[in-house]
Amino acid sequence: MARQDADDASDEAEGGSSRPGLPVDLFRLRRAVIRGKWWLLAAAAIGGVVGYLIGKFVIQHKYEASGTIQYVGLPGQQGHEVQRDQPGLVTAAHSDAVLEDIRERMPEMREVPLVVLRALIVVNSDTGSGLITFTSWGTAPDEAARLVNTAIERFLAYHVERRRTDIQRDIASLGERVVIAQQDLSAARQTYDEFRRENNITDLSTEQEAAIAQAAQLRSQADLGRAEVESLEARVTQLRGELGRTSRTTAVSGGASDEQVRLRQLRQQLTEARGQGLGDDHPRVQSLQRQVSALERAGGSTPSESRSAQNPVYAQIASSLQSAETELEATRHRVATLEQLAVRAQERTVRFSDIEGRAATLLAQVNVRQALLNELNETRAGLEDQVRDVNTGFRLVAEARPPEFALPSKKKYAVAFGIPAAFVVIMIAMLMFRELRGLTVQTAKEVAFWGNGPVIGSTTWPRDPKALLDLIADLDDFAPDARGTLLVVGSTEAEIPLAREFASQLNHDWTTSTHVSLPALPANTRTSRASQRASYYDDSGDEVLSGEIYDGPTEVALPTGTELALLDFPTEIEQPGDVDALPDRLICTAWGQRPEGQALRRAARLADRVLVVVSSGGVRATELAAIRTRLGVEDNVGYVLTGVSDDISKLPDRAGDVAKFWHARAR
Repeated sequence: MARQDADDASDEAEGGSSRPGLPVDLFRLRRAVIRGKWWLLAAAAIGGVVGYLIGKFVIQHKYEASGTIQYVGLPGQQGHEVQRDQPGLVTAAHSDAVLEDIRERMPEMREVPLVVLRALIVVNSDTGSGLITFTSWGTAPDEAARLVNTAIERFLAYHVERRRTDIQRDIASLGERVVIAQQDLSAARQTYDEFRRENNITDLSTEQEAAIAQAAQLRSQADLGRAEVESLEARVTQLRGELGRTSRTTAVSGGASDEQVRLRQLRQQLTEARGQGLGDDHPRVQSLQRQVSALERAGGSTPSESRSAQNPVYAQIASSLQSAETELEATRHRVATLEQLAVRAQERTVRFSDIEGRAATLLAQVNVRQALLNELNETRAGLEDQVRDVNTGFRLVAEARPPEFALPSKKKYAVAFGIPAAFVVIMIAMLMFRELRGLTVQTAKEVAFWGNGPVIGSTTWPRDPKALLDLIADLDDFAPDARGTLLVVGSTEAEIPLAREFASQLNHDWTTSTHVSLPALPANTRTSRASQRASYYDDSGDEVLSGEIYDGPTEVALPTGTELALLDFPTEIEQPGDVDALPDRLICTAWGQRPEGQALRRAARLADRVLVVVSSGGVRATELAAIRTRLGVEDNVGYVLTGVSDDISKLPDRAGDVAKFWHARAR
């Protein structure tokens, strides 16, 4: 009993539920693996070779290449303007125009969608340093480097064309203004010449000419100065707005101060202006000279020390604002001075006649228009020079070079180890399929699970004829104490002879070794066929069991189609007076027909317990799972497993609650 309880506890723990046993005994899985170990080793070896070859020759290497350019801005742009414009300019690297141009330049990329090509080219921009890095990948070193260099080339070409278009647009606009200025100048000269001819003033004295010319020049300079004042006022307003939106402070290290940097820039611009042929009396040269003088007086030449200063951008804007305000004040002062000088020059011409005053006015108009035309022509000439050598503000820092080594890739290792693992898994699946093919049950645990009942024993019989006696003897822990009727049924027609022999041997073995009484004829027995056949009925009138009464050793026959083998009872047949008494021993009957139909259900329901004979490997799991439906009962169904192999015979021969099966009574 203790051994059986331990087996039951083990079954419940392994099953994880109230259903005994296991759907597939782990022993069968282990056996399949052990039997096919050489196949597994061969699959692993073949998979290893295949994985190595694929990883070596099929999986492509991945190479990474990078190139760098820098955006320094256009001439005259401030630092904050460069940082502001850089992100917008960098976005052109992923524009459709640039990507399509790359595809046209690289034939191997013509079939690549723009979305994929955009993902192959990664652009990282640092607004602080102005560095822009292009990174790409390829299956060959030259391919990766060529893609990066082509992307940089087309990116720069795109901005060259964009800049050239902008300059040409400005040139066209200036050309229209030059035409208008020339027309105005021609009209002013024509008016002046006609006036002189009409008034016969072609022989004005040198002094008069000088006075008139001076007054006109001063007036034109004053007019230009006022225009410059308006431009500087707009510039100051813009800088004040930007200064208000910029953070004030940041930590800076020692080095040159902002004033020194600004002073050097102004000196450089002054040198460039003089190098372009502008004289000291030119407004731009005078403005730059005044800014340089103002910064030198402010101590711009004194080296600065390490300190905590304003935000560089804020300081730059503030410096630009200070310079603009200084230039504005200087320009206002210059305009005021020019206006005073013009008034004085005009006063000098008062002594001339009204005709001479009119001549001075017309001459001033001629000079103003001539100066404007000269400035427009100068600007247009500069733009035309820029068209011939377009400056986009970008410069190449480092072009991409073919990488020496491929990127570390986990894909090769995944293939090298994954393919052998897949081969091993497939081989295990094949071994499992071969082992479980047909879904037949072979072990006690499998029979208990699919039959949902206890397995009272397992035996190598009928393969080993002597094993049946060992099986019957092994039932001595429960069978001697069992009472009532036991119906033995074969799971299939092939097990019918086994069921008969098992029932016969069980009856013979336990009735010859146990002294019990058989109530063959209870008080309510009804006899048929001249007292040669006795039928047993319960209180409800249903027939429980019928049998033939013979002289000599008692044998009880089964109902139609079955047999009852109760052999050599050594005891007397008693006639108890209690009509409700049941047999005081175990009565075994064997079902001799096909294990299905209504008659089988009736016999199974009348029996106290039903024992199903199952051949190891001879019954499908689905058929065994439907055995209770064929029997028409849900409880008190057990199993005996026959014909097990030698290796399965070493496993536990019982499964489920065996004690409950033997102690069960139908009523």
